[in-house]
Amino acid sequence: MDDFTTLLNENLDILKEIGSIGMGHASTSLAQMLNMKVMMSTPSVYIMSPSETSDYLKKRSETCWAVRLGLQGAAKGNILQLLSKEFAMKIINYFFQNNIEDLGDLDDMSLSVIQEVGNITSGAYCNSLASMTGQLIDISPPTHSKNIDEDIGLNKRDNCPLVIINNSFFIGGEEVNSDFLFIPDDETIVMILRELKRYYGFTS
Repeated sequence: MDDFTTLLNENLDILKEIGSIGMGHASTSLAQMLNMKVMMSTPSVYIMSPSETSDYLKKRSETCWAVRLGLQGAAKGNILQLLSKEFAMKIINYFFQNNIEDLGDLDDMSLSVIQEVGNITSGAYCNSLASMTGQLIDISPPTHSKNIDEDIGLNKRDNCPLVIINNSFFIGGEEVNSDFLFIPDDETIVMILRELKRYYGFTS
């Protein structure tokens, strides 16, 4: 996977464009869900090895809740969205107005809202990726987790690069953060690079 990691790093602009398109659609869907204005900044994109990501997620586990979805169709792997405490609390308190202050206090209804947010944003990302590659890409129903690093099994993906997209959403004028982790399997990386090369003239 070293060659793929190098190629991904050399073409961060196209990955950022995919993220921008997908997150743009996500912000529109969130605005409709919340019935308020939602905007986003230009996302930052990073390529990390599983070992680097593992350390990163261990730190993020202290302040984030994760929503995980499986990739289906032409793509295999996982998508993990890390919702910051501020993001999760703002969404939950909007719907239930119960002023939850700690991620450990979430009940089933609150968790269902978090899962739906992850479903909306991850679905938007997959739709943009499907459009840009010309492939059918779908997602499985979302699950949620607080034990982020343990639950996604990074120890089984030692040779696979991961794409992390860092976003800032502005909901009702307040900035909240969400990281988006794209974890494709080896064959999916091959497919994505092949199709993006075909459509956008990547050179390997």
